[in-house]
Amino acid sequence: MTVELLAALIVIALGIVQVILQAGEFRRVHGVPYANTAQDTPSSVPDSVLVGRLTRALRNLHETLPFFLGVVIILALMDYSTATTRIAALAFAGARILYLPLYMSGIPYLRGLVWMVSFVALIALTISTLMAADWSVLSSAL
Repeated sequence: MTVELLAALIVIALGIVQVILQAGEFRRVHGVPYANTAQDTPSSVPDSVLVGRLTRALRNLHETLPFFLGVVIILALMDYSTATTRIAALAFAGARILYLPLYMSGIPYLRGLVWMVSFVALIALTISTLMAADWSVLSSAL
């Protein structure tokens, strides 16, 4: 297993933890009976601040996770791994881990900085992969 794939596995595990935390807090606030409905009608109980933060943090992970997983899988299929791709993958995973408690705690500026680290790491991974790609396959496909 490459470092990049291990970082992806860590982020997937983090995503599962986030789902558990969000679902648990939602059930605590709204009750299990309401949580088990289709929720076609709004709950009579408002969301807690924590439900909102956990929901938004999870949605934020959903926005970048497909790109991260895609580029890491492409790197593995290319059998390409460099110090840059390894560091970027670990930086993405580490930043995503730090992001969750910062969001849960409502710490705004540091949270934004940590998000930026994860996004820059994702950009670095993508650029590294684009640079390593075999672009000659395009000419044979045309």
